[in-house]
Amino acid sequence: MTYTSASGKSDRDLVSYQSVRGAEAKAIYETIMGPTPVHELHSHFVKPTEDASAGPVEDTIAFLEATDFIEHPSERTLQPIENQPFHDLSFELRMFHHLSQQDRPQDHFIRVQRVVAQADTALYDKEHLLEDVKRELDTYSFNWNIEKVQTWYNLMAPFGLVSVRNNQEVLTSPSPAVVYDLLDAFETREGTTQLREALDWVEENFVPCYADQGGTPRVHRGFSDTLETLVSDNVLELEAPSDATYEVVVPSATADRVSNYTLHERPSRPAYRYPLEAHDQEVAQ
Repeated sequence: MTYTSASGKSDRDLVSYQSVRGAEAKAIYETIMGPTPVHELHSHFVKPTEDASAGPVEDTIAFLEATDFIEHPSERTLQPIENQPFHDLSFELRMFHHLSQQDRPQDHFIRVQRVVAQADTALYDKEHLLEDVKRELDTYSFNWNIEKVQTWYNLMAPFGLVSVRNNQEVLTSPSPAVVYDLLDAFETREGTTQLREALDWVEENFVPCYADQGGTPRVHRGFSDTLETLVSDNVLELEAPSDATYEVVVPSATADRVSNYTLHERPSRPAYRYPLEAHDQEVAQ
């Protein structure tokens, strides 16, 4: 299945959409089931007060178009781009895939995660992340600043790639839901449970997960910690047969190198839901 880019989409830098939030992006996208008038989205998502602004809604629509979820068949109408790869997966995983498919210079958004992975740390102060991003991603036409770093994690945290503490520290472990669903999707599609093949597939199609890809790849600390959470919860088994040759280093694993995995049934408890799903359930209770 071929990835399709939205025709005529804005070339505005993705990291400049500072008013866009993950919850609103998901909610607006899920409202666009077919051809949808723009004014209908305004009536649903713009608060009916005198000082209400349509700016955040318009920015979210533009971001969804820039990331190839929707397109404008006409000036006043939106529709989803059908039959994109991985269309059967969660919106969160699809967002990671769409971000990974952006050409330069729009690849800057997913490349922030590359910086995070290569830092190989469980906790990242946002000021230190900014310093590293400035150094590693200094070839773009815009200047990195703390607002752009916050834009990145304000979108990635609700989707479960990272979490944030006190609007200051980025915890680099993805949610168990993200890691479980990626491993499950790989096994379903490829019919194998070789961990290195699975993580190579994640790297290629979704998000960076290796701290080092030279020789035997090493999983970055945050991703490794989530794998260990799944193991501790008896949801995942990591195996290291003595005759294995295609391996990956998982720092949190008991064995130095891992070659295969076994997934068990996904638990129903909140830790195994995406952050936005867990929040919705809390609100509903």
